[in-house]
Amino acid sequence: MINIREASQRKTDEIVDYVLEKVNSNVWQAGHRMPTEKHFVQQFSAARNTVRKALTKLESDDVIVKYVGRGTFIKSEAIETTAQAEQLTGLDPSPAEVTEIRFLLEPAIAELVATRATASDIEYAQKCLSNSLKAKSIEDYKWWDSELHFTIVKACKNNMVINIYQAIHRARHQIEWTEMNKDRIDEYGQEHTRIVDAFAKRDSVALREALKKHLQSVGHNMLNPHKSISP
Repeated sequence: MINIREASQRKTDEIVDYVLEKVNSNVWQAGHRMPTEKHFVQQFSAARNTVRKALTKLESDDVIVKYVGRGTFIKSEAIETTAQAEQLTGLDPSPAEVTEIRFLLEPAIAELVATRATASDIEYAQKCLSNSLKAKSIEDYKWWDSELHFTIVKACKNNMVINIYQAIHRARHQIEWTEMNKDRIDEYGQEHTRIVDAFAKRDSVALREALKKHLQSVGHNMLNPHKSISP
C-alpha cells in the first residue's frame, strides 16, 4: 500500500522536475511569469499544500522568486544551474557524451535501486511508462521518458548519485536531439516496458540488462542519420 506521505512527496518532486525541465530547456527563461498555484493543482491533480511545498523548494533553491501582488517568476540565478550542469557533464555536451555517461551510471546502480525502491517509486515509474506510451505529442513523450529514467535513478536513495544524475538530466534538455518518429517511440516503449517490469519486480539483474540494452539502442541509433533518436 502506498504511504500517503510518500505519494505527496512524489507529487512534489514531479512538480519541481517539471519546472526545472522548463528552465533548463529554455522554455521558461529568466523573468518568465510562472503559472498560478491553481494551475499546478489542476495540471498535476495535486493538493494545494503539495504545490506550495514544491514552490517553496524551488524558491529556496533560487529557481523562482515571489512578489506579493505580482506573481511568481523565474530568477536569473536559475540559469546558472544550467551552466553548473554543463561543467559537470562537459561544456556543450553532445548526445553521444550524455548517452555514454548514462550507460556508465544507470545500469551500475541497478542493485541499489532494486533494493531501496519504495512502492511509491515503482508506482510512479509505472505511471511515467503509461503516460509515455499514451503521449499525444513528441514533447510529452520526451518529458515522460526523461522522468521515467530519473525516477529509477532517484530510487537508489544515494544523494551523491542523484546530484550527479540531476546534472545529466538537465544536460539532456540543453542539447539538440534529432526528431522523433513513431517507430522509434514504439521501439523505446518496448524497452522501457522491460525496464519497468524488472524495476517493479526488484530484479536487479534483469534491470541492469534492460537498461544496458536500452542505452545501447539509443547509442546505436545515433549512428544512423536516417532515423530519429530520443534521449
